[in-house]
Amino acid sequence: MTVNKCMDSKRVAAVLALAAALLPGAAFATTREVADLDELELTIRRSVLNQLTHGVFKDPYDELQRRPFNLLWVSNDREGYVSPWPGQQGEHDNYLNALIGNNGANNLRNDSDALSGAYIRQPAGSIAWGVSASFLADDVGASDSVISESFADSQELSGADARFGLAWRLSDQMSLGGGLTVNMTNDEAMDSSFEQGVGGFFSSDSLERTNATLDVGLRRMIGLGSSWQVQAELGTGSAELFDHTDTLDAAGGVSSRFVLTNYETTDRRLRLSGAWNKLYAQDTAELEIGAGVEMLERSLDSTNLAYVETGGTVTPTLTLLADDPVQENTVFATAAFVALMGQTQIFAGGELATSQADGSTQVDSLGTIVNETIDDSLVRLGLSMGLRQPLGTDRLRLIASAKADVLDDEVNTRFDSASTGETSTSTTLRYGFGVEGVFSNVTFDVAWLFGQDVALAPGIEGTPQRQAIDFNSVVVSALFGW
Repeated sequence: MTVNKCMDSKRVAAVLALAAALLPGAAFATTREVADLDELELTIRRSVLNQLTHGVFKDPYDELQRRPFNLLWVSNDREGYVSPWPGQQGEHDNYLNALIGNNGANNLRNDSDALSGAYIRQPAGSIAWGVSASFLADDVGASDSVISESFADSQELSGADARFGLAWRLSDQMSLGGGLTVNMTNDEAMDSSFEQGVGGFFSSDSLERTNATLDVGLRRMIGLGSSWQVQAELGTGSAELFDHTDTLDAAGGVSSRFVLTNYETTDRRLRLSGAWNKLYAQDTAELEIGAGVEMLERSLDSTNLAYVETGGTVTPTLTLLADDPVQENTVFATAAFVALMGQTQIFAGGELATSQADGSTQVDSLGTIVNETIDDSLVRLGLSMGLRQPLGTDRLRLIASAKADVLDDEVNTRFDSASTGETSTSTTLRYGFGVEGVFSNVTFDVAWLFGQDVALAPGIEGTPQRQAIDFNSVVVSALFGW
């Protein structure tokens, strides 16, 4: 009886979903849905040390991911600097980094873990290079059957992420580098119910994404204690959001298909940034100040955004007539500071970003023409601080940190005869505690991160969504050099 009730409720939900596909009201969120398209990223590609210090400290893994032009100077000795400097390479030429746990893969369904690893080769010549990869596979489901009736639901999440980086020494004071990142994800939720001789339904809501980013950067040393760097990143990607329900006949064949959402989008992204570094007080303190701009454009490629298919005949229920691609422009500034006070390292960081997003669509919803325009703005301020404290020896350190973010968000949507607007200000706190061990050519990190992680503007550390998400995870990494 319980299973039958469950299947009946699923059928009711399916009928309601199918009816919703035929209602003109479904058109009233096209632009907003495109702008808020889930930006699931397998990992943010950050080491445990980098997460603990909120981006201030970086190990060789972080330099491979974000600033490959520094690969010639990286070391697993964990020097207390914001950026590596010539002469800090250490005696190890090869590095292998393995990360275990939810390594920055924020808000993944079912608290899924992402596994990541990297290999870096730093020969004695003028070229250094590295590769990294991340992988995620998660499948959760349930099924019931009673005599000739069956019901099943499942959630599948998978993804892969690969990165290659290269650094070339132009001179003793200058290094050029670049990299290529490719990642793909597939997130799908499925429900089905079928009774032999009667029929049933199959529903699927899936999001498939593919992205590629090419970057190039240059760092120039000025004298013995300062440097500047510039970097450019060019990215492109595609996404397909497909939400549909199939009606099954008595034999299990598909008699009709109701497509509630059929969005195919293309992303184009350009990021330009620069930074200046300065060492102070006999190299016991360092300051880094950076700034940049990021431009993101997302356009709709599909025309039939919702439709019904019966007997091979497609009847559109929501058709795209025209669109102005969603564009988001962000300007940001960052700062990081490290100082040695006795045996204790004090570090602090700050980020300030402001962004503007707009776009519009014109759709035909069963003969009703709907124009929708969005106009959003975002201001974000983030401050962090913490310390690294030796635990009786320099080989074992405690790291404690805290971060506060203030987000001022304004979201406006306008239609032909109505408009909506919402403003909000939110504050989130995040904490981290961890132990870092450095033993000759082997280092390891164990960290507990908890609190809320604010979704950042795309120009700085983090992911583009504007939301605060609960973040509570334990992450572990080990780095080997030989």
